[in-house]
Amino acid sequence: MSGSEDIFSFCQSELKALDPVSHFAALTAPQEKRPALMALFAFLTTLRRIPAQVSSKEMGEIRLQWWRDILSDNQSNFTDGCGLANIGPLATALKQTQKKFQLPSDQLEAIVDAYSLDLSTSPIPDDNTYDSYARSTKGMRLALACRILNDGQSPDQLALLFMTAGKAISLAEHLRTWPEAAKAKQLFLPLDIFESFGLSEQDLYAAPHSKQSAEAIMALCQKASDLHKESIEGLKNIKEGGNAHLTPAFMALAPVPLILLKRQRKPHDHLEISNWRSYWSIWRMASKF
Repeated sequence: MSGSEDIFSFCQSELKALDPVSHFAALTAPQEKRPALMALFAFLTTLRRIPAQVSSKEMGEIRLQWWRDILSDNQSNFTDGCGLANIGPLATALKQTQKKFQLPSDQLEAIVDAYSLDLSTSPIPDDNTYDSYARSTKGMRLALACRILNDGQSPDQLALLFMTAGKAISLAEHLRTWPEAAKAKQLFLPLDIFESFGLSEQDLYAAPHSKQSAEAIMALCQKASDLHKESIEGLKNIKEGGNAHLTPAFMALAPVPLILLKRQRKPHDHLEISNWRSYWSIWRMASKF
């Protein structure tokens, strides 16, 4: 096995261990594109896990800055051996993927910048700010995955779909974990939605099980559901337009209805969603597209 195969095998193992649903989603892509997708998804999973691994915001920012420096480095030759020894297998695989599929440094760095919000204890203030966050995280993931599936060419005509689907995915993930976040006095959902139901940030943390918070959660679930439906219609247009090869990038949409249904039934409870249910939803979506 070559060094390149070693680092991409590492990414696959890492992704399967840390984010098995994304690993399963990557398996819907053609075999030759899976290693690059898994390297990208493993990188994003690593960024998402940083807040839980650091003792302070400052330590998290150091880790994010390390990734910014790696992503912006266009001088080093991250080939087998040299890159592996200096920056580790995940970063080396990501740099090789970045070069092979012409993934723009500024788009990758925008993801890092957006995830710095996850280190803050301040809530996302409004829906417009959340739009920007979702576009730069989940939306950018979709855009970069499509670029890989499109052999390095950017499908610019899908910008609106990236935004719509990215927000649907982001809202579903944050709605899934919002009770745990609120308990830790953090909120990764737009605060102005809760304020429209008469809840301040302090009210929400003091009484997270109130009627008003349930109403706000239901409103957010409806917003996410509408975005999901709009995104699925957009995917149908992609398929009909002869670009079905791009649809594996959007498999993160598949578990969204399941998450929203469970959250609507239990607005305040911890949600347990088994991986096999998410796998089943991805398999069903892949079979349709």
